[in-house]
Amino acid sequence: MNSTDLILCAIAAAALDICAMVLIISAYTERRSSKRYWKRTTGLMELTEPGVQFPLDCDELLIGRHASADIRLADISVSRYHAMLTVDSGRWTITDIGSKSGIFINGNLVKKAVLRENDMISIGSHRLVFRRRREKSE
Repeated sequence: MNSTDLILCAIAAAALDICAMVLIISAYTERRSSKRYWKRTTGLMELTEPGVQFPLDCDELLIGRHASADIRLADISVSRYHAMLTVDSGRWTITDIGSKSGIFINGNLVKKAVLRENDMISIGSHRLVFRRRREKSE
């Protein structure tokens, strides 16, 4: 290898390092902005019942009696895999995934429904309110 080849290899290595650094910075910036967007659009919602808050901090949550459920309602009136909560474009949707007792939104039996703030969700004997997260002092 002559000195020209060594110089070209060093330049190529430096260019690769610069490209990697740009990708890392871009990914970090995107992650921060997507977290802010998530919090602003959907990440501030929760399901509550007296004395319990279930933060909705990911885009898909399983509700059920089974230990693997994201929101576990340990009650025989709740199916093991009762419902799925999903978010898309800032709108939360609840879907019955084959429960025995169904899902009621504001007293109406539904298979699937887009949720609005302060909707009352009845799953088995549980009454959950879909609302914005509140500070602990409230």
